Amino acid sequence: MIFLLSFYFGLGSFFSFIVAPELFKSLERSVAGGIVEKIFPLYFGVGLGAVGISLLIGITSKMRKFLLTLLAVNFLVLLALEFYVLPKAHALKVAGSPDFVKMHLISVIMSTVSLFLAFGAIVYLIVRTKDVGS
Repeated sequence: MIFLLSFYFGLGSFFSFIVAPELFKSLERSVAGGIVEKIFPLYFGVGLGAVGISLLIGITSKMRKFLLTLLAVNFLVLLALEFYVLPKAHALKVAGSPDFVKMHLISVIMSTVSLFLAFGAIVYLIVRTKDVGS
């Protein structure tokens, strides 16, 4: 679980805080936006896979409710991003709607929340592993 969540956290952090800003700094806004839009489904798909598998492991291993809650909420956030927010944002962008900015902000907030939830689960697992080992 620590590996899966760390992989997603690292990928998400690298993409969100290094790759995406550099793309927008280096390329025309429309080109950078097109690249980021192509990467999002893969990025959130990796998140869904990592968090979903971790949740299944947590359930079958009878992990504590706190961890299961972090993972379940994260899974729901990622489902909403992948299957509602991103398609809605894309449709608004294509239509040239000013509501795209609002949907983009919602996407950024939800993505950040997902990364914080993953980080919280990683820290929890590391602390619990240390407690069990001592």
